[in-house]
Amino acid sequence: MKLRNYLLHGLLLLSFGLDVPLWADEVFIIPNAFISQRNFQYSVGNGGVSGSTQSLGVGLTGTYQRFYLDIVAEKNLKPSQESTTNLLFTDMVDFEREDLSASFGYSINESLSAFTGYKYGRTTIAARYPSPFVGEKISLQGQGAFIGAGGGWQVRDWGFLSFSAAYARLSADYNDLVVHRSHGNATGTSLGLKWKAQLTKQWYYDLAVLRHDYYYQHFSRIDTNISEQILSFRLGVGYRF
Repeated sequence: MKLRNYLLHGLLLLSFGLDVPLWADEVFIIPNAFISQRNFQYSVGNGGVSGSTQSLGVGLTGTYQRFYLDIVAEKNLKPSQESTTNLLFTDMVDFEREDLSASFGYSINESLSAFTGYKYGRTTIAARYPSPFVGEKISLQGQGAFIGAGGGWQVRDWGFLSFSAAYARLSADYNDLVVHRSHGNATGTSLGLKWKAQLTKQWYYDLAVLRHDYYYQHFSRIDTNISEQILSFRLGVGYRF
């Protein structure tokens, strides 16, 4: 019963895909994997691209008493072919997104946790045929620190419902075939809602909805600001050692 409660009471702070359990007297190692449907919107100047892509993610969480360390990586399974406006002089592009984050957190009590960490994300947009610039790319990269907090509640014996919010400040690098490399900065927010429940004594599943909003500005060689919005729907499984 004690081990079962540790799992069901795990706080799932969904800032950047992080999975945060409640404290335990023992050391737990929890590998997990998930698939995502990610709906995105990328806007720069009077152009942009929007669509959806499928992603695969993996993670590893370690916990001890009230502390945890969590690492998560996610990347789309294949480029998403999307229509666009005023980007790379083409109507069709391949869209790709990859993310990596590491988080360190502390469980304040049974219903509240706080965390901080570092994240990296990159969006790549490549021109497709019939553009004369086939293979040319726009690349937008952001990396930096974030902070956040979250809470959750057990729902009878069915599982655990949790939410989180986080804020990030990032350094940014933008590349395209015209301006080449330009440096800037970004701020971002994230909101998450997650349901988690046991399948067996050590296996569990989770369902999550996450919303990320990133705003890039103050670039050294371009005057235009850039925004990204990503709405993710996830299904994951994990195993506690």
